[in-house]
Amino acid sequence: MIVTRTWLEELIDLQGIDDDTLYRTFNSIGLEVDSMRRYAIPSGVVVGKVLSCEKHPDADKLNLCQVDVGEAEPLQIVCGAANVRDAEYVAVATVGAVLPGDFEIKPAKLRGVESFGMICSSAELGLPETEKGIMILDESLGEMVPGRELAEYPLLNDTVIELELTANRGDCLSIRGVARDLSAALERPLKTPDYTPRSRSKKGIARFLELHTKGEFPGRILLTLAEGEAVRDTARIRLRLALVDVMREDPLDRILAYAIHESGVILRAFDAEKLHGEGEKIRLDFVAQGDGYAELRSGDTLLCIPGVRQEDPLRASAQSREILFVASYLDPDILVPCVAERGLKTDPLYYRSSRGSDPDLEWGLERLQAACDDGGECRFNESTLSAGTPPAKRTVSLKLEQLDAIIGQHIPKSTVFSILKRLGFEIHQSGNAVGLGIPPWRHDIRNDQDVAEEVLRIVGINRIEACPLTLVEADRMTPTARAYRIARDLRERAVAAGFFEAVTYAFADREIQRRFDFPVLDESVELVNPIVEELNTLRSTLTLNLLDAARRNMSYGKRSIPLFEIGSVFDCNRTERRMVTFLHSGEAEPPSILNQGKPPRIDFPRFVRALSEVLGPLELRPCTEKNGLVHPYLSADCHLGEKRVGWLSKVHPEAAAAFDLEDTFVAEFDFEALIPPHKNASAISNYQGTWKDLSLLVDKEIPYGVFDRALGELEEPLLRRHFPIDVYESEELGDRKSLTIRFFLQSEEGTLSDEAIEGAMERILRHLEKRCGAKLR
Repeated sequence: MIVTRTWLEELIDLQGIDDDTLYRTFNSIGLEVDSMRRYAIPSGVVVGKVLSCEKHPDADKLNLCQVDVGEAEPLQIVCGAANVRDAEYVAVATVGAVLPGDFEIKPAKLRGVESFGMICSSAELGLPETEKGIMILDESLGEMVPGRELAEYPLLNDTVIELELTANRGDCLSIRGVARDLSAALERPLKTPDYTPRSRSKKGIARFLELHTKGEFPGRILLTLAEGEAVRDTARIRLRLALVDVMREDPLDRILAYAIHESGVILRAFDAEKLHGEGEKIRLDFVAQGDGYAELRSGDTLLCIPGVRQEDPLRASAQSREILFVASYLDPDILVPCVAERGLKTDPLYYRSSRGSDPDLEWGLERLQAACDDGGECRFNESTLSAGTPPAKRTVSLKLEQLDAIIGQHIPKSTVFSILKRLGFEIHQSGNAVGLGIPPWRHDIRNDQDVAEEVLRIVGINRIEACPLTLVEADRMTPTARAYRIARDLRERAVAAGFFEAVTYAFADREIQRRFDFPVLDESVELVNPIVEELNTLRSTLTLNLLDAARRNMSYGKRSIPLFEIGSVFDCNRTERRMVTFLHSGEAEPPSILNQGKPPRIDFPRFVRALSEVLGPLELRPCTEKNGLVHPYLSADCHLGEKRVGWLSKVHPEAAAAFDLEDTFVAEFDFEALIPPHKNASAISNYQGTWKDLSLLVDKEIPYGVFDRALGELEEPLLRRHFPIDVYESEELGDRKSLTIRFFLQSEEGTLSDEAIEGAMERILRHLEKRCGAKLR
């Protein structure tokens, strides 16, 4: 997007703002400056009024002009440009002036005729080309005073700024859009250009135009008629279009391009005389196509697809005496997918439509009429016709603390509201929540992150304190997904430990459950129509099903049967919960050369070690489980911390015999209790640790769990791990036993000295003496 300083100054006061400040401001608000160039007319170039123009007496292509440059006598200047005959005011480089390229003007004699100066083209003055031949001036540039230096005319000595816009900033594809952003950044109000139409047609537009609509159109068009002998543009329009690189050949096209570049509104012009016969009213049909676009037709002839393209045969030109002007707007989020899906042919204005044109169609038509009036009288109709639906108001909710979190710094509420108001947002506050009405020209604002970006760019990224990047993401794991992952991980570890997964029915035999003292369903919630008589209730344990599966495997000749199952069980009230059950029957491992084909039988230690490989360290405490499978001496409750998570036991010999099994061990755990809580990471020492053993004489009846809990209560910073390695009983020890515990000591601050190690072991011993009655052996 290319803008000029003087053009911006028609919409915002830039007094006191130099070009360097303007450059920095644009960059700070996200409108990156790609280039900035200052145009200045050299000294000695003045306004000249052409008094007469005759052919050179000795050259057909040269003209002999008498030009008033404010001196006592007009200058005689020989000029070769054909359009000098149509000029009243021109740019004259007087003798002594130095033009770009170090071209000094001197008196000359051309074909025998003396010439005192040069009538210049825009290129010769260092400006872009505004027209073929010399540059024609008029009052649109300011009051034309012969002899006045052109360096005194601001419009001819302008700063041209090319902005690099991101794809979402279609609202800045106009002078008005850029001025809006500058207004917010500089805290200066927008100005409304003073404009009073020279004349307007008092006749109602309905006397000349009928507009018939069909279907719903998610956009809007606005139509008006204008008449005039011939549309003319001005030097200001030609100059500015040349500066912003959108020059057109036809004067009407130049006026349209000027109004579009200034307002951001999509404008098109049609030759109204081609749309109807003599004395007939123009009939137009606006037909919505149902999926985001519409066609404007005159009978069977397509005039345009608003926002997409215009048909050339009906395009108006500067010679048209009656012109139909159409302003249009369509939401780019609807337009772009429609054009892509339909493969519609587009014209150059589609680029603006697809990026988001300005929806203020009335203002666009007003700026068009102002541009037409600059060049001469062009009578617009006072009334307009419209069709379609104006864009719906869009809102976004905002929480100020969330805004601060996105930006990374607290922005005062007053500052936030001031910026948003200057950017055109409507603010509705209710408590800490803020509802924002999005400006209709900001198609890119969708959520609170977009709003935060607007506040940030106006505040200025350089004013935000640097801080480390913090990534915070909410826990998106649902309880169901978390349970699935835990179950999956349990299965993988169980298989790795040598267990095979069993999948059994959720149904069971009521009498077998009663026989082994497991709960059964109350009569009121019992199954009405069981599948078979043997499966006439819902299971309250997985263990009986696994024992039955082990019996079948044993009958098939299997000698080692490690099984596990994760499934649902039901209490007396039919309340469901998930359990995890392990079973190992027969041999502890397959026959191999390592055990000479005679593998050991499964026993309590081996079964506990296998469970630890799956579930991690388990603390065993006296068994409190009561059912017909529990062995009175080889059973235990399993704890993780202070929480009971299940039980394990050797199957009672009578129960094992009922299932035709030999030595069999089972363990049943509450699945929910196995889900690990969140644990914070702890530091790992880089220094070498040391192992120390401690042999104690303790009461024979005290289980190791008492020592384990006592050591857990000891706040010893050097103690990392501990576990028993030996238990010894003999007649010599009487009612006491020898217990050897191994300790691992380590520091995070340095390698341990002998004094530190001995001090830690002394503290451990004293604590065990006090809590457990232990004595050093």
